[in-house]
Amino acid sequence: MINLRLRYMSFKVLLFSAFILACSISASYSQDSFKVDSASYKKFLPDYVKLQFAGGIGFLSTGIGYTFFDHRLDVSFFYGYVPEYFTADDLHSISLQLTAKLFRFKYKNIEILPLNIGWFAHHTFGNEYWVTLPDNYPDNYYWWSPGRNAGIFLGGEIKTKLLANKTPASGTAFYARVGTRGLYFVSKFENSSIPVTDIIELGFGVAVYR
Repeated sequence: MINLRLRYMSFKVLLFSAFILACSISASYSQDSFKVDSASYKKFLPDYVKLQFAGGIGFLSTGIGYTFFDHRLDVSFFYGYVPEYFTADDLHSISLQLTAKLFRFKYKNIEILPLNIGWFAHHTFGNEYWVTLPDNYPDNYYWWSPGRNAGIFLGGEIKTKLLANKTPASGTAFYARVGTRGLYFVSKFENSSIPVTDIIELGFGVAVYR
């Protein structure tokens, strides 16, 4: 029953993301008579939608986000999914991420962002991914919880004008990131024999900006 509820919840989240993207595109075609109204609600629509592979959020994840301070700071909300093929059961998660974009260079119609620094907080759903220590464990048996964690990442991004000429989107970006979780970092610090590759999470994604 819980698994069915999670599947239904994931379906609703994906539908909501698609709805948000559709609203962003529709807003770009607003007629002149509705310019005042559209301006009032367009500012609440996300500045971009993302689709990401791996990166510690899930096998696949979808997200929406907003940019601040002249596109120097991003706030993103992700839903992640790992199919049963890769784990004992389907995994569903949500993630909040903050990304600071420190540098950018422009070359013709391409914008290169070589150094993005980010922080994320991640929550995984499921009985095995508890947040509060279960009663069958002694107090303070674990200082961490498998259901909730945080970490940092570094990445880069290339923004292009792809889709800008034929759709209302202003452009498309491709990005990559490498990160680690606080738990992984502490484990490596306490046990240097752990390979660095075991504490690193690689991710690749695409973002469509409105």
